[in-house]
Amino acid sequence: MIEVESVYYDYNGHRALIDVSVSFKTGNIYVLMGENGAGKSTLLKHLNGILKPKSGRVLVEGVDTREATVAELCRKVGLVFQNPELQFFCETVFKEVAFGPENLGLDSATVKSRVENALRVVGLTGFEERVPWSLSGGEMRRLALASILSMEPKYLALDEPTVGQDRFSKENLKALIWRFKGMGKCVIIATHDIEWVYDLKPDEIILMSHGRIVAQGPPWEILNDNELLKRCNLVKPILLTLCDSLKLPLKSSTPSVTELAQKIRKRIGEEFVLSRGF
Repeated sequence: MIEVESVYYDYNGHRALIDVSVSFKTGNIYVLMGENGAGKSTLLKHLNGILKPKSGRVLVEGVDTREATVAELCRKVGLVFQNPELQFFCETVFKEVAFGPENLGLDSATVKSRVENALRVVGLTGFEERVPWSLSGGEMRRLALASILSMEPKYLALDEPTVGQDRFSKENLKALIWRFKGMGKCVIIATHDIEWVYDLKPDEIILMSHGRIVAQGPPWEILNDNELLKRCNLVKPILLTLCDSLKLPLKSSTPSVTELAQKIRKRIGEEFVLSRGF
């Protein structure tokens, strides 16, 4: 478990995190949501020790991040940055993904196996000799993820992973995240892509605003709270907005996009029949 306890953090006098307390358990998917500057990325960078709390503490499986090096923490918590190209410094895809395992002191056969597995998982098999900066934006993001996966961390932190991604890539990312969950890993995602979050169906959504956590709960509870979303400058998912407009009753769960679309289609058909007096 990762435990964040009453953490405060300042950037050049600006209070970026204010009394933040939250915990992340393995086998779960968490989404941090909020507008730009809400503190999402700052919180992620505290999870593997890139940033250290000004006060409060972060415990990664009982280890205080202030008492461990980033290298030690990266073995447990992998972070994929919003701009993955800034993470690359090796001349080939293979070497980029191999860098982490090699620095763990693993033998060459194990490193090769980990690289091959990570590239297969993200769909980059055959890219081993490509130059990282020659890849497309989506491929770079997958490479950054592969470089983290090869370290086999228990916790994965993804900063704005859907930026610049098309619908197909977002679907693949969703499938990957659920695969990680099935492997018992904890996935923590910072994003403002509320439509994708609805489709993802995480275990919990954590809303942030001006450095504070203002709400935490299951997707259905958070995404249906109009006042709460407005407070955080977020817009309700379009399908839920349509359901509101059509006065479509929904159960206290999170229907899939397909299920919602079917309900909306049926209601529109009913409204059409009534409007014609049939």
